[in-house]
Amino acid sequence: MFVGANGTSKTATGANIVANLLYGVQSKWFDYPLFQKFPYIKKGRIVSDPTTIKEKIVPELEKWFPVNESKKLPVANYETAKEGKNYVSKFHTNTGWDIDIMSNEQEVKEFESVDLGFIWFDEPPPKAIFLASVARLRLGGIIIMTYTPLYHSAWLKDWMKDHAKEFDYVHAEAEDNCKIHGVRGVFEHKHIQRIADSYPDNERQARVFGKFGHLLGQVHPSFNEKIHVIEAFPLNEMDYTTYVALDPHPRVQDHVMYLSVDKQGTKYITGEILSEGLPKRLKARMTAFEEQMKYRMEDRIIDPSAFNDDQHREKKSLGSQLFDLGMHFIKGSKDLMAGIKRTNQALKYQIVKGEMVTPPELYIFDTCPVTIKQLTEYVWDEYKGKSADDRESKGTPRDKNDHQPENLHRLLLHEPRFVPYEFRHGTPGGTPDEISVIHNESFDPYAKG
Repeated sequence: MFVGANGTSKTATGANIVANLLYGVQSKWFDYPLFQKFPYIKKGRIVSDPTTIKEKIVPELEKWFPVNESKKLPVANYETAKEGKNYVSKFHTNTGWDIDIMSNEQEVKEFESVDLGFIWFDEPPPKAIFLASVARLRLGGIIIMTYTPLYHSAWLKDWMKDHAKEFDYVHAEAEDNCKIHGVRGVFEHKHIQRIADSYPDNERQARVFGKFGHLLGQVHPSFNEKIHVIEAFPLNEMDYTTYVALDPHPRVQDHVMYLSVDKQGTKYITGEILSEGLPKRLKARMTAFEEQMKYRMEDRIIDPSAFNDDQHREKKSLGSQLFDLGMHFIKGSKDLMAGIKRTNQALKYQIVKGEMVTPPELYIFDTCPVTIKQLTEYVWDEYKGKSADDRESKGTPRDKNDHQPENLHRLLLHEPRFVPYEFRHGTPGGTPDEISVIHNESFDPYAKG
């Protein structure tokens, strides 16, 4: 998959991939076994919308397909046919390949009853067409997808989540094709910026940054799984201080998030728990998980509503019940907008010419799928306005599956920091109890004196 913004040469890339499949290796960029000897049948299919096929895909294929020089005149290595369409819909090459080109506007049944060796989708197809086409690879084959995720993309994002091991993808922003900021970029920065500024807000994330269309209006638009999600690694109590946040809820599972900080101040979401049932079960699960992860725990943060007692039923609040069980939580911040701003700051990074110039402050272990999903799908609430031209965001995030983002907001607003091991386990200047007493919210382990 090549998931990219407008102007990142997606169609040209797809045409080059097809050319090197049909005619063998044409340049060093394709000098790999798949192109040296294609292992599947020599039949392929290209799927897009009619206008793109006619105006972009066919011209790109003809541009990149090799030609023979015969009597000083170029001779194509292929034959074409339209077969009643207003665009070329068939290619037959002198290397034995047959390619058909189909439109997303055709009936689903037309995508059945043929075996294929590859399929290239240029822009996301409707799900029914995708599934019908995948079945055509029953003898083995590959799928190529190049697209800006604006249309028909919601189902595809979910499919990617469920089939993560079956594909890999390249993600490209408009600036990746910039002469100044990109790698081998071809566009002037001022032109990219001018075009980006012309897009409406509700399309800019997809067209400039390659974000999925159904996630336009992400609350945390800098979140990028390729950058922020890393492989989990073992922690040790000497090098990491860990904080935890709890977002309880009466109608869904309680959500718990663990955030660990290293000596450099880099933060990692290292664990998550979803729990149902009584406070005793929640406390037991948290204790077992913390021992398993070898956490050195510092502060515990909770949604302030967890300390609201039920006066009518004379029932203690969850915060009070957990305190009685020996697990002390402090109230987290209720400032939603400050939490959003602080989280965006922690996620921010900068890449110049393929090199990480400014790394993010925050990373997430790949063992936290709920957190990753909720951060990805955390969007501003529906727009208001009489028409698409004057609609505005309501200014608040959608109140759905937002538990881990809210946990993260509270943790970052707490400004978690690394506390040296000796400040919790004794130093030559005092006992552990004495050191614990002097630690409070204004205590700075790095301060002089």
